[in-house]
Amino acid sequence: MVTRKTTSIAFIGILITAWIIVFVTHVEAETTDEQKQALIGEWKGVWPGPSGDTLTLIIHEIDTAKAKARCTTISSVSGEKTHLADFIPGPNPKLELKPEGNDLKFILKNKVLQGTFKGMRGGTYISNSISMEKKQQK
Repeated sequence: MVTRKTTSIAFIGILITAWIIVFVTHVEAETTDEQKQALIGEWKGVWPGPSGDTLTLIIHEIDTAKAKARCTTISSVSGEKTHLADFIPGPNPKLELKPEGNDLKFILKNKVLQGTFKGMRGGTYISNSISMEKKQQK
């Protein structure tokens, strides 16, 4: 037997479900050009840990047609190296590098570039993360 109370509860349940679906699937409408401009530039950070190694990532250009980014890493440990990274557009655009067989990934969230490193260093496997801030243009 369907009562008025049952119908009201079902209707409210449908509204809540619809709101959750809209909220979860909402993606910020940001163009690829805006993502490129947000990423291109010089980023600096310090790896956590006792060594406090510094990292500068300079993103020179991004070719969206080829999904590649030309960038340079400057590390207090490994020096300066130029890379061709994979560019993955989206609400939180990503760059993925494979320097010397290691995994180095960056994701832009709320104007902070968050990086992770997984691989060998000094004969030991390590995993570490870094938060980087963009250097302001003068």
